[in-house]
Order: sequence, then structure tokens, then C-alpha cells
Amino acid sequence: MKTFKQLTLELKKMIEEGKENTPEADILKKEIEDIKSLSETVRNSIFLASSRTYSETYMEPLLRRKYNLTKSVDNSHDAINQFKEHGELKSSKTLRKVYPKRKEKSLLNQIISIQETTETNRMIPFADCKTADYLSNIQNIKRDDFEYMYYVLLFEDCAKIFFIKSEDVEKVPNWSPKHGRYDELGKSGQFPIDKSNIQYHLNNHLIDTMTWIEITDIYIELSK
Repeated sequence: MKTFKQLTLELKKMIEEGKENTPEADILKKEIEDIKSLSETVRNSIFLASSRTYSETYMEPLLRRKYNLTKSVDNSHDAINQFKEHGELKSSKTLRKVYPKRKEKSLLNQIISIQETTETNRMIPFADCKTADYLSNIQNIKRDDFEYMYYVLLFEDCAKIFFIKSEDVEKVPNWSPKHGRYDELGKSGQFPIDKSNIQYHLNNHLIDTMTWIEITDIYIELSK
């Protein structure tokens, strides 16, 4: 399967050659629309996947491919860069908060209302990141195990990719040096991201924005 980028370049060349209204160009246009549709399926599937599956199985390979990282040989970290530095790769969905409603009297309405809480019905476009009610969490951060970390916020229309050095993690707003109930203090931490502090991350650590079409292109390349 060709990527969206490859298809659009081929179509651009045909247009420059005056072949826009040919059967071959129509095929390219159809394939381009198919990739657009596929990107929506990719997005929805990632949002519906379980936390470990979408982060470790889907997002980590994408980040390693995009930033030319190699996979770690052990479980203490997720990636190694060209300088042999250890890296951590984290991802979090941005999902609109669901507020409890009074119990519906109708059994049918109770069943139907379940759909409202699914991840694909709670996605937030990036334009709403400073107004919508959501809470993303970058967690299980073991600073002793890595020199740098990429972390990703997934939105309805894009993915925002951030980069931070291990020594700067404690400067992040609302950083907590403890993640789990039984974690030793300082060994595994976390920080939340919501509308009140996302500007800090955008100002200080944002390095890339990817559309879901661009993300899908990388999955196509990884699948060859």
C-alpha cells in the first residue's frame, strides 16, 4: 500500500503533466480518499484500544520510527538513540470528562447511554485543549532509568509530541514523585495535563504535531 504522501506527489505530477482528467488520475484520487478514511479508522482504533496496547504496541513503534530510535533490549526503558542514551516513550489520550447523571428510569435509555462514554465519543479537538474538561496523565515515570522522554497527547485531529530531559521532569507543573500506592517515593512518578497547565507543555516541550494521516503513513511503512 502506498502512503498518502506518495499518492499526493504522484497526483501532483500528473496534474503538472496535464493528466488530471485521466482514468489513472481518478484511481489515485480514489486511493487518496481511501487513505483519509483509513486514518479515521486508525485513530478510532487507537482511542478504543486498552491503555497498555495503544501505548506500547502502537505508539512506541511509531515514535521509534519517526525519531530514528532503536528498541531497548530490556524492560528498564523503551528506546535508545544514536548516542546510546536511554529513552522513555509515553502516550495519553485526551478524553472529555464524563459527569455522572441521575439513573435513567428506562432500561433502554440506560443501554443507549453507554455509547456516550466510549472513547470515540469523548475525543477532543486540539482547538479545545484550553477550554474542554479533560485529564491526561503521563505516569509510571522512572527517572533513574532514562536520559530523555518523548510523551504524546492524542487529540481528535492530531497528536502533539513533546520531549523532555530526565532532569527537567521535576519542574513540570503538578509533578508527583510517586505513582502507585506501593511505589517507593522518588522512584516512579507522574504528572497530569489538563486545560489549566497544557500551555506550559506547549511552550516548553512541544517538538512536533502529526495529523492522523501522517500517523497512518508511518503505520503503512511499518507494515511493509
